[in-house]
Amino acid sequence: ESDEDNCQMIYQKENYKKTVAPFLYDPETKISTPVNVVVSFVIEDILKIEEIDHVYTLKFSILLEWYDFRLTYYNLKKDTTANALTTPEVEKLWIPFVVFENTEKNEAVMGDSRSEVNIQREGNSTKSSRSLVEEINMYKGLENKIKFEQVYTKTFKCEYQLQLYPFDTQTCNVRMLIRRFEKSKIDLTPNEIFMEGDTVLTQYLVSYWNLEYINRTEKTDGIQLVVVMKRRIMNALLTTYLPSLLILIMVYCTNFFKPFFFEAIVTVNLTALLVLTTLFISVSGALPPTAYVKMIDIWLIFAQMIPFFEVLLHTFVDAMRNEEEREINHHGRTIPIQDGVAIRDHGEQKKLFEQVNTGFITDLEEELSTKTTKKSQIEALNDINEKVLVEARKAWYEKATINEVGVAAGEFTGRFIIPSFIMAFSAIYWSYGLSYYFSEEFEQME
Repeated sequence: ESDEDNCQMIYQKENYKKTVAPFLYDPETKISTPVNVVVSFVIEDILKIEEIDHVYTLKFSILLEWYDFRLTYYNLKKDTTANALTTPEVEKLWIPFVVFENTEKNEAVMGDSRSEVNIQREGNSTKSSRSLVEEINMYKGLENKIKFEQVYTKTFKCEYQLQLYPFDTQTCNVRMLIRRFEKSKIDLTPNEIFMEGDTVLTQYLVSYWNLEYINRTEKTDGIQLVVVMKRRIMNALLTTYLPSLLILIMVYCTNFFKPFFFEAIVTVNLTALLVLTTLFISVSGALPPTAYVKMIDIWLIFAQMIPFFEVLLHTFVDAMRNEEEREINHHGRTIPIQDGVAIRDHGEQKKLFEQVNTGFITDLEEELSTKTTKKSQIEALNDINEKVLVEARKAWYEKATINEVGVAAGEFTGRFIIPSFIMAFSAIYWSYGLSYYFSEEFEQME
């Protein structure tokens, strides 16, 4: 040996192999003791959560600690940071090949220029031989720990369970394994975990994190980082539940419209159904497609059924009113109905039209005589036409024969039974969702 060895911190024998784990083997018992690699984790930030692709991106630091009995260290300092190895020294070391199983390409921990490797002095030193020019304090690898640390940004797979969306709580993990042929030579032991990133995210609240064995009864299966995230429901309340509730209130109000506004009642309900369907499609498109029904699907499907049944109900109530003589619209031409038969004779139609509209023409002439401009005359024509239509509908409903039992049953159903059903469903729905959402299940995990 020469005094040049004093310039280096680590000494390796010629038969040292960086591809072989430093496990201990007892030739007498023929039993090998695997090297224990202690794993600590620092969550620096949860960068991205992509539910549609079932992945999330995590920025983290991983710290590995182990002993390598094959090494000898020179002149270690008490301050661990002063015992940092150079990149060439790191490249000659055995470093645990820890595989991140739930990444797309099974990425792994590997030493490179970004790795920080230090030696933590724990054991006592021995003096170097007198053949060296300078005195060296030598430390055994079996007594002094190697500490490896590196920062990664990786995308991990996470199976989001959305049955209870938006009251759901998601559990994502980082699974760390040892290659199969090295399982008997390396033991992974979970140690400490630190959360340095923000726990209040855009969509979630990080409520729990832990570093643990994947299978406590079979520790060779590896370890995992567990992150539990509870969804923030305010966005769903404001963009889905509140609009749908307001629409249902408007649908309910149509039960108090005058009977002769039947067309307006149907129009409001069909428009509400169209809006709710569009909202349902929009919400479903923002979530990953699933074979199961989500909680928000149940709410929106239920909301769509209310205007649908309202249209059926009001159609039934309107059918309970009947009149023997009325008019129908046939290709833009009015055809009177008498005794259930259309009057085809044009003379009779003209006579009937003149009788019905004599008063209307007189009112029209008086109204137009007060208007001086063409624009005001057109507006007057529109106003009078609207009045005539309303008066015609009103007159028809006043003269109609009413099935009082059917109409009363329909009105009672629309004003009392349907809203009672909505309130009962809402009470059950929100009680179930919120009871799960505010449960203490994950806060009590060990």
